[in-house]
Formats: sequence, C-alpha cells, structure tokens
Amino acid sequence: MRLKIIAGNLIAVLLVGLGSYFYVKGGLERGLGEQVDGQIDQDLQLLRRSWRLSALEFMEQVRERAESREVRSAFNALDQQSRRRSAFERAEGIAAWFQDPARGHGGRPDIVVITDETGRVIARDNDINRMNGTSVVASLPSVRRVLDRGLAVHDVWLKQDDDKLLQVAMAPVRNEEGGVIGAVVVGYDISNGLAEREAEVLGAEVVFMREGGIYSSSLDQSEVNPLTRALYTDMAEATTGALDGNATSPFTVDLGGNEYVGVAAGLPMTPSQKMAVAVLGNRTAHLAMAETANVILILMVVGLIFVLIYGFIIGTSFIRPIEEIEEGVLTVINGRTDHRIDVESAEYGGLAYRINQLINVFTGVEEADSEGRSAGGGAAWTGAAAVTAQPTDEDGPEDAALAAQLADEPEDQYRQRIYDEYVAAKQAAGEDVSNIGQERFLSRLDKNAENLKKKHGCRMVRFQVQTKGSQVILRPVIIN
Repeated sequence: MRLKIIAGNLIAVLLVGLGSYFYVKGGLERGLGEQVDGQIDQDLQLLRRSWRLSALEFMEQVRERAESREVRSAFNALDQQSRRRSAFERAEGIAAWFQDPARGHGGRPDIVVITDETGRVIARDNDINRMNGTSVVASLPSVRRVLDRGLAVHDVWLKQDDDKLLQVAMAPVRNEEGGVIGAVVVGYDISNGLAEREAEVLGAEVVFMREGGIYSSSLDQSEVNPLTRALYTDMAEATTGALDGNATSPFTVDLGGNEYVGVAAGLPMTPSQKMAVAVLGNRTAHLAMAETANVILILMVVGLIFVLIYGFIIGTSFIRPIEEIEEGVLTVINGRTDHRIDVESAEYGGLAYRINQLINVFTGVEEADSEGRSAGGGAAWTGAAAVTAQPTDEDGPEDAALAAQLADEPEDQYRQRIYDEYVAAKQAAGEDVSNIGQERFLSRLDKNAENLKKKHGCRMVRFQVQTKGSQVILRPVIIN
C-alpha cells in the first residue's frame, strides 16, 4: 500500500513537471525567437536614424568652429609660414575642443584639417608639416561642395595613405564679406570602438561594411572572417545591394557556434563612399534565456524527493495503525477476549473504538470508559484506561476519607505508587507485564483523569487499583 501511495504521487509529479517544462520552454523559445527576429530590423532603423542625427550634430559643431574668429584670423597671416603656423594652432585648438567628452564623439578626432579655397591643406593637427600643400579634393570630393557652395557637409573619407575610413564633417571658412576662403575638416575613424559603442546602445552586434570587405565591427576577430565569407561570397548579391543603399532581407549566419540573425542596409550621408551597416542579433543567446524553464525540472526533482519522504511518512502513518488493529483482532480471535485495541491515530481511532465496542458486545463485557474498553482490559497498558466512569451511589464516608487521603498524597509519590501497584496486581493475576511501559501507562492515566475531571467538574481525579476475580482495574476517586 505504501508503494502504491508513493508511486501514484511520483507519477503525478512527473507528468505535471515534465509537461510544464516542455510547454513553458517551447513557448519561451518561440517567443524569444520571434522577438529577436522582429527586433533586428527595428535596431537597424534605429542605428541609421542615430547616424543621421549624430552626423547633423557633427556638421553643426564643425560649422561653429569654422565660423569662429580664431579660425578666420589664421587666413590673415602676412606670409605662408605664419599662415601655416596659425592654421596648425587653430587645428590643434579644434581637436582639443572635440576631445571634451561632452561633445559626444569618443575623444580626440583622428584628423583636423584646414584647407585654402582650392582644397589644398594649409595645416593639420599633430604635425605642422604633414599634408601641407596636399589637395584633398580628389580623395574627398565633398570638399568641393563646401568650397563652391558654402555648405556644411557630412561624408566618409577614405584616407589612402593609412587606409582609414573616416567619418568627417566639413564646413566653410568665410572672410568678413562672407566669401569662402577655406574649409575645416574634422574626422573620426569608423573603428571597432565606434561599432562597440553603437552595439552597447542597441544590445546587438554592429558591423560597418565597404566594398571588398568588413571595415570594423563589435564582433570578436574570430567571428569576422566567417561573417565576411557569408556576406561577400554566400550572399554577395544582397551585400552589393546594401552597399548601393538597399536593405537586405533578414539572414542567418553561424559565428563561433552561435546562430545570428542579421539585416544590412546602406549607411546614410556617405556620398563619397559605398558604405553599409549590418546589425546582428544573437539568436542562440536569446534562446538560451529559455533555459530558465530548467527551474521547473529542479522544482520537479525537489517535488519527487518530497513525495518520497512524505509518501513514506504518510504511508507508514496509515499502514501501522491498520497493522495494529489487525494484530489486535487476531489476538481476540485467538482467545484473548480481554484484549482491547488502542491505536494512537486520529484517522483510525474511531475504527478501533467501534471494534472495541463490538468485542464488548460479543463478549458480554460492560463498557467502562468512553473509549469502549472493558474493566478487564488485559492489554499491555489498557488498564490505565479501564476505569469506572463515575463514583457509585454507594460512595460514603469511607470514600470521602479515601479521597482526602489521595488528595494529600504528593503527585510524584502517587504516580509511582499507582504504577507499581498496577504492575504488581497484574503479575499476581498471572499476566505478562513486560510490555507495560511506565511512561505510556502514566500518559493514559493522566488522559483519563483529565476526561473525568471535565465530565464531573471536580478538582481532581485519582485512581485506586482494585482486583475483581482475575481482572485488574483502576477505580477513579472523584475529589471535589
């Protein structure tokens, strides 16, 4: 029976636990997969908008520097050497101004150039002689728009001498009459650091692409090569379309054992270069969040352990009283008609009581207490409960004197005496007293005394050992 109880509960816990696990995990995986697939296009659009806004802000900052009196004064130098020196100092000042973190560009620019009205470099930052007299019009055609139209422009500059792609903003330098006399060009490398900063904002990987390959990214270097093969070989047509300004459809690629979903589109405001940007979401990492469903498995295991322990305890608590009842009935069947069943169980106590009543009926024994035990209780400790329910009508002065005597007896002395007298009487009657434990006997005695106190509303109840024929009983003495 114990095994049936435990097995049934184990199966129930397993079915509920495993069912919940697969249902929840499957739902999480579907939801997370759809989330990353749907989010990636939004991230790309957000990045392109952010790029436009930062470009406009960058242009405005360069325009303010180009229109400053300090920059304009560099063009008023009397000789070429003084002009170069002054332009160099102004370029250094602009670089220091942009280096302030409050400008939002991540540090000092990679280049600051001041040109004349033809697009030739007067001076740049860091090195007064470097690039002096070099025309930037060929490599950065947008400078011509700045000089010819007096417009602030944003672009990407391929600086071939060090093979860098620079995000640049340019603005015209005007004289007092408003004529364009030169230009200021400020540029930042489209570096891995820029990609990492954008990736941190988006919560997705960012890749800057150009014709021929990936320029920079937030990915680990080990992941760049397989991504390059995927973009420029497996999906070369889609990548070409992205460089031309068209967005790709979402694609998947395996990088370092992780599945990524990505989308690419042209990088805005880069007229001199074909540039694109890709945003990649790690589907594997997102789906790993579904592993939180594993807590269900942990709880299931805990539940199984609990069922095993609780099932054993409950099973035992149900089976043991039944076994005691069975043994008691068998004892009566074998001729011990004075035996009565005493079960310490809230569930089976009532059954034992009715069985004792039935035995009393069939044996013709008058019930002596509220639990159906007879005055001749011969079980190990039933005598403690086999008491007369109330004093007889024949109680007189003798009983009053006995009550007074018992009331005056110290509690410890009384309890030891009544136990000793009961055991001795049982022995004298030829009964086995080996299983009459003192603690259990006194516990039953106290319980019966408490019940009789409540019934009669008296101050105290104490017992007297009496022998009637071969039967040993405990007669209660009511003390008011």
